[in-house]
Amino acid sequence: MRKIIFIVVIIIGVLILLPIGALTFVVMTKPNVGAAPTLTITTTPALIERGRYLYHFQAACVACHTPWDTTKFSFPPIAGKEGSGGSKFGRESGVPGVIYASNITPAALSSWSDGEIYRALTAGVNKQGDALFPLMPYGHYAKLSQPDLHAIIAYMRTMPAIQNTVQKRLLAFPMNVIVRLIPAAVTPPVAAPAETDPAYGAYVTNSGACLHCHTRSNHGKVKEGSEFSGGVEFPLEDGSKVRSANLTSDMTTGIGSWTKDAFIKRFRDSMALSLNSPKAGEFNTVMPWTSYAGMSDTDLGAIFDYLKTLPAVSNKVEKFTPAMK
Repeated sequence: MRKIIFIVVIIIGVLILLPIGALTFVVMTKPNVGAAPTLTITTTPALIERGRYLYHFQAACVACHTPWDTTKFSFPPIAGKEGSGGSKFGRESGVPGVIYASNITPAALSSWSDGEIYRALTAGVNKQGDALFPLMPYGHYAKLSQPDLHAIIAYMRTMPAIQNTVQKRLLAFPMNVIVRLIPAAVTPPVAAPAETDPAYGAYVTNSGACLHCHTRSNHGKVKEGSEFSGGVEFPLEDGSKVRSANLTSDMTTGIGSWTKDAFIKRFRDSMALSLNSPKAGEFNTVMPWTSYAGMSDTDLGAIFDYLKTLPAVSNKVEKFTPAMK
């Protein structure tokens, strides 16, 4: 009898110690993407201007890392606070807990090397070695060309330094452990496709992380076959809900019947809409129109051309649901 009890105690001990050991191993060793590269970016006016375009428009870094004007349509970034962070993302954004967009002005990044910023953008690991939550689309930025990544960093160095201490994130278990396993070392492409290359549209679409919001997922994994078909739900503060559009070439529920000119015009018109102040319960959206509206006709046209090559997915999206009164 004692022998049986002893064996049971051993088994229970092993069952307890194994997960504790596994958790300890992950916490102590992950993320492991290697040291930040030794990198010193030589800036030029052209590189900085390219970085400005990417930061504000194509990659839309400013859209998440700037406090929003919640009184306006599409919640545009508040002028004068670009990059100062603090925007809150909670469970309504698919976060198991709460995170806050980082301050990415020189006030917060002055002690970071160019290589440390580069690693954060591409591998999702910050200066302290912590894993970034993948709401930050570093998986998309990892596919940017090295010159474009250098351009973003060069531009960030020129931004006004804004002092703003951002709250620390709080992730629920087990995501606070799982998040450590997501970053992976990557080697971004040396160059971007030429504008005349058919691959250019996919490159621009990726840099805008369009897939991020226009594809349904399950626990962070894309639902196969639903790519770009929309329907991702975003609750708004007033209790209403907006859902991302179907961007596939489906003729009825997507953009199959759209022309390129109409697609580009939709972005241009949104700039004027951002001056509106919707009342509670009226249609609003988290789509950062004011950022993407600043993209060139060439880039918006390339996105349209790429989207039209995708498989048509029939998915009728109820774009907006007002708050219950």
